[in-house]
Amino acid sequence: MQTVEHFFQTYAKAYINSELDTFQKLISLPSLLLAGDSKTLLTDTEGLHRHVLGQVAKYRALGVATADFVLQHQLRLSDQLQFVSLYWRFYDNSGKVMFTCHTSYTLQALQGSWQVVSIITDDEQAAYDRVVKSQA
Repeated sequence: MQTVEHFFQTYAKAYINSELDTFQKLISLPSLLLAGDSKTLLTDTEGLHRHVLGQVAKYRALGVATADFVLQHQLRLSDQLQFVSLYWRFYDNSGKVMFTCHTSYTLQALQGSWQVVSIITDDEQAAYDRVVKSQA
């Protein structure tokens, strides 16, 4: 079984580079995205692609070039499920941190690798909004 850290290294690269074929293999559909008061159910590949492309376009317009993470917490829920909390860092082209945020994931083991079944964003939108405001 791949490690959670290796899974999220692949996830970060596929996400920030809009590698849709790779990214869709990391997400179990349907999957639930919770952000503040909003709940989004990603039910098909087309909806997943729209979401990823929209987020990445938003970050690119802000100047984000790359991202990495720090694994904050990992909790075994069952033989097949893990709850993982990450601290994401988003960087510009010069390597300067533009913003950070916390996101939690529920992962499910499937055929020897992990897949995301739910994403809970904590402060991502607020962090993004602060950068937008500072650039205005």
